[in-house]
Parts: sequence; structure tokens; C-alpha cells
Amino acid sequence: MLVILGIIIVGYFKYKTPQLKILISSIIIPFLPFLFLYALPQILFNKQLLSADICSLFLMLIPFSFIFTQLTERIFDMEYYISRLRYYFNFSFVFALWLLLGLYFLTDLPMARLTEIFFFSFLSLMALFYIKERIDYGKRKILFSTKGDYIHHLYTTIDSIGRVVKIEDLLARFVQEVVLQLEVENVSILTYDFHTHRVTLTDQSQTYMQYIDEALLERLNLGDIQKTDYFYLAFIHQDAHSKRILVIDHRQSIYLKDEELLWLELLLLYVNNFIENTKMVEDLLQQLKHMKTAGNQELSWLNKLLWLRFEEEKYQLAQELHDTILQEQLHIAREVDALIHAKDTKAITSQLVKVHEQMVISLNDLRGYCESLKPPLLDTLGLNAALEKLVQKINKRADFLLIYTMDRLYLEDERLNLMIYRLFQELLNNALKHACADTVEVHLLSTDEGFEILYTDDGIGCNMDDLLRADSMGIRGMQERVQAFNGKFTLDTKVGEGMTIHIRVSEGYHPQAYTS
Repeated sequence: MLVILGIIIVGYFKYKTPQLKILISSIIIPFLPFLFLYALPQILFNKQLLSADICSLFLMLIPFSFIFTQLTERIFDMEYYISRLRYYFNFSFVFALWLLLGLYFLTDLPMARLTEIFFFSFLSLMALFYIKERIDYGKRKILFSTKGDYIHHLYTTIDSIGRVVKIEDLLARFVQEVVLQLEVENVSILTYDFHTHRVTLTDQSQTYMQYIDEALLERLNLGDIQKTDYFYLAFIHQDAHSKRILVIDHRQSIYLKDEELLWLELLLLYVNNFIENTKMVEDLLQQLKHMKTAGNQELSWLNKLLWLRFEEEKYQLAQELHDTILQEQLHIAREVDALIHAKDTKAITSQLVKVHEQMVISLNDLRGYCESLKPPLLDTLGLNAALEKLVQKINKRADFLLIYTMDRLYLEDERLNLMIYRLFQELLNNALKHACADTVEVHLLSTDEGFEILYTDDGIGCNMDDLLRADSMGIRGMQERVQAFNGKFTLDTKVGEGMTIHIRVSEGYHPQAYTS
């Protein structure tokens, strides 16, 4: 018996098949009551906890192992129930054993009585865990995963489906993932038309149409999964004309576990959102395509969006001018008014000198705002001259060492020159306001396709999530500028480790036009 048992154990560790695990468990577990409740107590204490006749009743479980190993996993799914039993057993046994030890040392109860209390508390806890899990699944959709990888499967499935841009491809990918993860074969998408009450089923024999209940199709809502005699029906999506439903033909032999049903229910919610978003994108692309073919026709929503964006920029500029230059001008006006009514004429000259200095500072600030809005050298002397002046201006205000190089670019699209200037402007202003760095490097490099901008500093850095969430450093604005020209924007920063930004734009790259 030891040799045979050893062969089975070695075979399990070699092949890892569930049938061998069931066989080993079914052989060893029935002997445990005889060993621990009769044999060992009789040998060690010359006193048995249970009689040999009662303990031998557990040996009747052995023949069931041979039945379960011959049945398909989908019929009884013994691996699922054994893992559930192991989950309940671990928690219940530890607590019941702790209770038994406490009663043994704190009371004078006989061993037979303690054994009865142990089994009662152990079985009660097993039942309690089972009831709690059923309530959690029914009320809060929380379920213990026996395999521990359903969340990973859900993540990979969502990531795979989310990359699709057309609804037909999205549904096809969804069916593939369901077939793969649930290990089923006959899966299709049913479309129910509200007006004609017509039911169409993809990749499925029309002979099954007679088993589909039309009333059940109308009752299905988001997240519903209904099991009929022949199918699992799961709601996917509904619009004004039709309803899409997932159909899994179980052939009266495949039964989805609670874990799989919960996985499918969560995935259906994501797929419904994906379809809604995909439809919005498709409608938007159709509008843009129609606008292109119609000539000068404009989209009202696009004009509204641009108008609101312009108004927002004007509001920010007005607020900044009000808080800086306008306040300076008001202060100068009050100084001049005081000089007009001054009685001490001797101090007027010195006061006028101060007012003149304030006016010069205010005019320089105003000139700086104008240069920021429209760089004067960009159109006359070119990009490199405008960047050189910008760097000189930053160097006068900076308390860090600024290292820079600028290749001469030959770009066909003149709009790129303004975009490069704005990026330099934003990067260097961020270095002044936020970096607290000793050294800042910024390099403009020419490439065969376009250009690159490399920015690094050794400043305080920041948390990436906080930076993107707050957008206090204009990161989103720079990203939008780069993406508008089909470029790539890469940012890397950590607290205390500075910041690195890499921008790459290819002038000749143009995305392919959308075709339906």
C-alpha cells in the first residue's frame, strides 16, 4: 500500500492532474479519523476517542474517488468544490482547535466531551462560512476565487477588448475571450430588433431559434445572466432599435460556476461601456468625414468647443494682467495724483524718479507678456534667434546653471516653429517656478523625420500621479501641443530625483484617414 500510494503521489507532482489530487485526497482523508480518533489515542493513552466501527465508516468514501475521476470536470467540478472545502476547512479547523485547547486547560471536561464540542464548533463554522459567502455573492457580488486568477483574466480581457475601434470587431473579440476563459465552444451574439421582433443569431444553427423565448429577451437588463434549458443568455447592449445578447449553448451539460458568472457579469458591464464609447467615436468620425466631403460645412459643436477654449484663454490672460500690470498702473496713478496735490515741491523730483522707475518696470512686464503671446523675432529672424533671446531672458532670472544646445531646423510646416517655442517657454518657466534645481539642460536636436527636445533637471522632482492629476505645471498643455502634431511626449520623474522630458515629432507623419 505504501508503494502504491508513493507512486500516486509522485505521479501527481509530475503531472499535476486534478484527478490524481482527488484520488490521493479520497484515499488519505478517510483513514485520518481511524488514525487520530482510534489508533493513536489507543496506542498513546490506551483510550479511544471513537470506536473502530464508527471510524471505519469513513472508508466508504474511497469508492467515490474512482467515480469522480471518471466524470468530466464540468459535470461535478470536483476541483472547484474541493478547493472550496479546503478554504472553509482551514479557517474552521484552526479556530475549533484553539477553542479545544482553551477548554482543555481551563475546564475539567472529559476528552469525549471536548471532542464533541470540537466537532460541533468545527462543523458550525464550516456552515457559517458557506452561508456568509452565499450572502456576500448575492448582495455585494464578492466571491472567494479558488484559482486566484480571475481578476487577472478580467484585466487582460478588458485590455484586449479595449484596443478594438469598431463595434463588430469588439463583439468578435469579446466572443473569443468568452470561449477562451470559460472553456466553451458554442458562443454567439444574438440581435433582437424591437420593431420587427426579429431575432438573428451569428455563428449558430437556425434550429436553435425555436428554443429562444422572446419574452425573456425583452426582460433582460444590463448585467443580467439567465440560464434556460439550452442556453445561458447574458445582456450586452441596447440602443433605440435593437438589443444585443450573448448566447452560450450549454447543451445541458456545461454549468458555469459562480466565479465564472461573476467574471462574465463584470465583463458585460465593461463591454457595454466600450460599445457606447465606440459608437460615439464612430459617430464623430462620420461627422468629420461628412464635413470633409461637404466642403466648407462646419461642425457647430467643434466651433462651440473652440470658442469656449478661446474664452477660457482670454479669461486667464485678463486675470493675470489684472493681478500684475493693472495693479502696477493703479499704484502709479495714485503716486502721480499725490504729487499733483503735494505742497512740498522739493520732494517732487525724487518722487518722479521713483514713479518713472515703476513705469519702466511695468512697461517691461507688458512687453514680456506681448512677447509671450507673439514672439517678435520668430517671424523676422527665425526660431533659433527667438529661442536665444528666450534663454537669455531666463538666465537673468534663474538661480540655476542652464545648459542648452539648439540645432538649426529646416521644417516645412511653419507652425512647428511656434510649437517648439511654446514648449521651450513652458519647460523653462517650469524650471524657474517648480524645479528648485542646480542644473537644467534642454536640447533641441534635428532628426531625419523632424526634431527632438530633451529636457532634464536635478531638482526636487514630484510624484507622477500627483503631477498628472493636478496639472499645475502645464504638462497636459504640452502633451496636447505635441499630440496635435502626432508627436510623442514622455515624462519621467520621482520625488527627489529630478525630471526628464523627451519630446519627439516627425514632420512627415500623418495618420491614415478613417474609412468605414
